[in-house]
Amino acid sequence: MEFSEYYNLSKEYLSLLTRLDIVLFLTALEGFFTFPFLICSFVVAGTANAGFNCVLTGLLNASLAIGSYLVITKSKAPIAIGFLIGSTTMIALLNLMTAIYWGQLSGCKGINGTLAGYSCSNTSAYSAVSAFASLLFIVDLAFTASLVVWRDDFIEDSSTSSASRGSYSDLSIPSANLIQNVKPPPV
Repeated sequence: MEFSEYYNLSKEYLSLLTRLDIVLFLTALEGFFTFPFLICSFVVAGTANAGFNCVLTGLLNASLAIGSYLVITKSKAPIAIGFLIGSTTMIALLNLMTAIYWGQLSGCKGINGTLAGYSCSNTSAYSAVSAFASLLFIVDLAFTASLVVWRDDFIEDSSTSSASRGSYSDLSIPSANLIQNVKPPPV
């Protein structure tokens, strides 16, 4: 197959995807990149003044991936979708800060002796943390943008949600003439 045939096949496949499929794919991609990020964060956990922050960022990313999947598949409440948009935005910014910090730290130089509050022991792990945080930032940005643009597809109206929960709106109302047709009891 030539490139143009692959391109046409991928274009056909993408046209078959729904918005829900795209958002779920981005959620899966977030979980996929979170796993190696979490492993790298455990490797750099011993770094002075920043190791715990990286582990906490990894745990927050894992929580966001799980929570995003649950909200997208189970909840259609406007408050849940709004909370997910806000949470994803904040985690995206946290991933950007993490990528910048660990990217700068990956260029550190080892020193002879000890310096309180400074460690430069594993620059390749620092680079890996920066790379995965950058990928997570990009995925979170795409996820947030898709949720904001397509939020009406994920939010269920209150009129449809109350009917699905069993309200009285689907019951038929008897006519008002019913009272007029009632005869008084015999005396």
